[in-house]
Amino acid sequence: MHMGDCAGALVLTEDSMSEDFDDLYGSNFLAATDLKKPVTAVIEQVEQQDFARQGERRKMKAVLHVRGIKKPIVVNKTNALTLAAAFGKDFDDWIDQRVTIKAEPTTFGGKPTKGIRLYSTNGEDAPALKGPKSKGASNQDFDDETDDL
Repeated sequence: MHMGDCAGALVLTEDSMSEDFDDLYGSNFLAATDLKKPVTAVIEQVEQQDFARQGERRKMKAVLHVRGIKKPIVVNKTNALTLAAAFGKDFDDWIDQRVTIKAEPTTFGGKPTKGIRLYSTNGEDAPALKGPKSKGASNQDFDDETDDL
């Protein structure tokens, strides 16, 4: 992509449009479209976040931070019920549990779409992400299956 060579004008090339574009304009949370294939990972943190719009009453949801995936996952009711059945209703009990994350067909607002589905797993459903080898570990210490996440 090239937007011209006018004097003083900003020139954008294909090379200058990196993953920073997605960082600026993509979602802050993992979306089904971010998943190329199912991934199994370990839950590192569960927090509660208010998703209400200004002027609305509180709309709290659990948000998972999982090892090896840079975007957190908003837990909808379907996934919350699935994980609660497997790990219990105390979010602290979800930490260090392995989950498989998949993009599956669903409906939203009566229209077909893809959604994230979370399943408890014993690690056989999908390759697991490896944890950091040392305290100063980089993303290179993880399997390459989540490089785009």
